Amino acid sequence: MIFKNYDKIEERYFQKELKAGLKVILIPRDKFNKKHAILSVNAGSVDLKLKDSKGGMINYPIGIAHFMEHILFENREGSIIDHFSRIGSSVNAYTGFNNTNYYFNTTNNFLQSLKYLLGFILKPNFDQQRIEHEKNVIKQEIKMYKDSPGWQSFYQLLQSLYFEYPIKYNIAGTAESIESLDKEILEDFYQKYYRIDNMTLIMIGDIKHDPVLNYLSNTFSVGKKKRDYKKVYPVEPDQIQSAQKELQMSISRPIISIGYKERSNYSQKSEIIKQDIVTNMLLEMIFGKSNDNYHNLYNSELIDENFSFNYMREKNTGFAKIYAETVHIDKTINALIEVLNKFDKDVNLHNFKIVKNKYIGRFYRSLNSIETLSSQIIKYNNLEQNYFNLINTIESIKLDDLIKQHSLIFNNRRPVKIIINNIKDKLRKTPCNAK
Repeated sequence: MIFKNYDKIEERYFQKELKAGLKVILIPRDKFNKKHAILSVNAGSVDLKLKDSKGGMINYPIGIAHFMEHILFENREGSIIDHFSRIGSSVNAYTGFNNTNYYFNTTNNFLQSLKYLLGFILKPNFDQQRIEHEKNVIKQEIKMYKDSPGWQSFYQLLQSLYFEYPIKYNIAGTAESIESLDKEILEDFYQKYYRIDNMTLIMIGDIKHDPVLNYLSNTFSVGKKKRDYKKVYPVEPDQIQSAQKELQMSISRPIISIGYKERSNYSQKSEIIKQDIVTNMLLEMIFGKSNDNYHNLYNSELIDENFSFNYMREKNTGFAKIYAETVHIDKTINALIEVLNKFDKDVNLHNFKIVKNKYIGRFYRSLNSIETLSSQIIKYNNLEQNYFNLINTIESIKLDDLIKQHSLIFNNRRPVKIIINNIKDKLRKTPCNAK
C-alpha cells in the first residue's frame, strides 16, 4: 500500500496494486455523505488496433468501445440500474477517447454497490439477440448526434484536423461499423482490453477502507496473466487534413469553430501535463472575460454568451478549439485569428498573474466535487501522473512558458475553420479571408 499525505492541499491518497494487477486508489472524505467509485478500463474510442507477439495486427470496428459500454449494462437478471436503485445507489458509464468508465454514487451500501459494479462488468452477457437490440439503440444515438449542430461542429473539426489518428471518429461509431459487430468480435475485444490489470478503481468518500480492500484483495488474488499484444496507433502527419468546411443545418444563427492541431512531441508524461495547463492558460489569457479582447469582440457583436474556447489533450495528441455563434462569419473568424496572432505583441504580466491565480482556484474547487476529482484522477493516471501534484505544476508555470507555447501552436499557424449556416441560406461562395 502506498500512502501519501498532501499537507499543502490537505489531502490523503492511498494506492495499492492487487495481485491480479487491478490498481486501487482511495481518496478519504471523512465529512462527505456521498460515496463514489469509478472503474476505469484503459480502452477508449481510439483503441482500435493491437499488435500481437508475432507481429500480426488485430483491427476493431469504430465504436466498439462505446458499444461494449452499452452491452455490459444489459444483464441476464434485468436492468443494472434497477439493481442499484433498490439499494439506494445510482450508476452510469461513459466512453472517452482513452478510457471507458463505469461509476456509482451512494450514501449507504458502498460495498454492496461495489460488488454490483464489478459483477456486471466482469461477467458480460454477449447474447446475440441483445447485441442486435443494442445496434438499433446506438444507430438512433448516432442519428441524434448527426442532427446536433454543436456536435457536428466538433466532429467536423476533428475530421478536418486529423488524417489518421482515430480521435477523428465518432465515439459511437457509424451505422456501418456498428452493424459489423457480432458476438465473436465483442468477446475478443473484451478478452484483450477488459483484463483486470488494464483497470483502475478509484474510490472517494467516507469509506471504511479495510473491509473494502480485504474484499478486493480476496476477489483478485490470482496473479497477472502474461500479455502478448500491445496497442498500436497510426502515425499522424503534422499538417491539417482540410482547411475549411461549410455545412447547412436548421439553426437560428451561424456557428463557427476554429481549430489548431498540436504538433509537439513530448518525451516525458509530466511535460504533457504542463503543456496542457499552459495552453489552456494561454487561451484564457487571450480570450478570457478578464481581458480587453473578450470585451472588444463582445461589444462589436462578433461573439455572444455562447462563445467558448478550450484545449483538449490526450496522451498522443491535442488540439485547441474556439467556438462562436455569430451572423458576422468572416469578420468574426478574421478577428479571432488576428487576436490569436498578436498575443506575443500584447503580453501582459498582470493578466498572466490573474489567469494563474484563477487556475490555482479552479484546482482547489475541483477537490470539492467528487465527480470532477475522479475524472481528473483518471486523466492524469493515463499519463502515469498524480492529479494532486498538479498544484505544483501550475505554480511553477511562468509567462515565458505561455509565450513559447503560443509560438508552437498558434503563431501564424494555419487553422481549420468549420462554418455551419442555416439550411435556408445558400452556401457562401466566397471563403473567408483569414489565412
